[in-house]
Amino acid sequence: MRRTGAAFLLAAAALFAPAGLPPAVEAALPPADGLTAPPPPEVTAQAWILYDDTYGQVLAEHQADQQRAIASTTKIMTALVVLDVADPGEPVEISENATLVGESEVGLTPGEEGWTVWDMLAALLVRSANDAAVALAEHAAGSVEGFADLMNAKAAALGLRNSRFVNPHGLDQQNHYSSARDLLVMALAGMEDERFARLVAIRSTDLPAAPDGEPRVVLNSNKLLSEYPGAVGVKTGYTNDAILTLVASAERSGRRLYAVVLGSTAHFADAAALLDYGFDEFAPTTLVPSASDERRPLAMGVLDQAPEEPGEGFELFVVEIPDETAAVAEEREPAPEPPMEEQPAPDPAPQPVTVIVREVERQPDLPGLGDALAWAGRYWNWMFG
Repeated sequence: MRRTGAAFLLAAAALFAPAGLPPAVEAALPPADGLTAPPPPEVTAQAWILYDDTYGQVLAEHQADQQRAIASTTKIMTALVVLDVADPGEPVEISENATLVGESEVGLTPGEEGWTVWDMLAALLVRSANDAAVALAEHAAGSVEGFADLMNAKAAALGLRNSRFVNPHGLDQQNHYSSARDLLVMALAGMEDERFARLVAIRSTDLPAAPDGEPRVVLNSNKLLSEYPGAVGVKTGYTNDAILTLVASAERSGRRLYAVVLGSTAHFADAAALLDYGFDEFAPTTLVPSASDERRPLAMGVLDQAPEEPGEGFELFVVEIPDETAAVAEEREPAPEPPMEEQPAPDPAPQPVTVIVREVERQPDLPGLGDALAWAGRYWNWMFG
């Protein structure tokens, strides 16, 4: 059984938080008992990672740092670099080299005019066009080789440890690879840019017409955008070496998750299963610190002060508070007095508060309240290191 890192990190921060911090925090926790979740689903992907962006926690992973071919998910990095160095409105010249790359393409012709950087980015991220990738690389850096240098510099700036790029499109090539975790970092960086986020959410779009006047209408290769509730992006891929790859993201009730699957034979199904697992098994739950006097009545008197001496244990309380009960902890405007002829409705009966208690032993070599975050970090490493 996996233990939920968010439970311990946020619980520790709450239990040992300074007095000025709020007495309760929200954490991504499984609903069953607050500390454990069932095993993740079986998927075909050979490497994958599931991440809760709202709470900043990796929920599950498998071979997430393995260096692998990543196919067209490479284009996430291509877009990041282009958005760094080029203006979306700049016109893009199309070389013969760009039109010869092959595989997935939008049908560019040498010397064709009317394309901007933004149009090319749409072809890159929606249609997954390899010819657009080369055209963008040559526009941004003068050559594919020079653009690969920019990609690797960006990878270093993002702190990627298992990535190396030699082309902008992701077709199989020696020494071109990344990992599930590194792709997650790239996707997070991209989604912070409104332009990137807007592009990867497009389901279909019109591109500049061909020189003969034939319209170019492209559909997004990411089927989850139309088939998975809450899907917001980001990029698909396929090559013989990489098999099927996908970086997927979805948002529900203000909570955003990311799933990265590599070496898959059913990438959409794999990503959907992992996202379902994250949404269903890691639900928001309120953590109440044991030192909180303000919330003590809601826990019916069972909360005790957290120990201050090293080596002592403490109790972690996961408290599920119904809406009617939670309202007492909020500051609200007083309700207006009802007219004299109306009788106010009776107050609803108080709802029970579920208090789940877990004993957690503190590390004997750590000090008291002052180094709570260090304690949490060590406990995290002990569990997952």
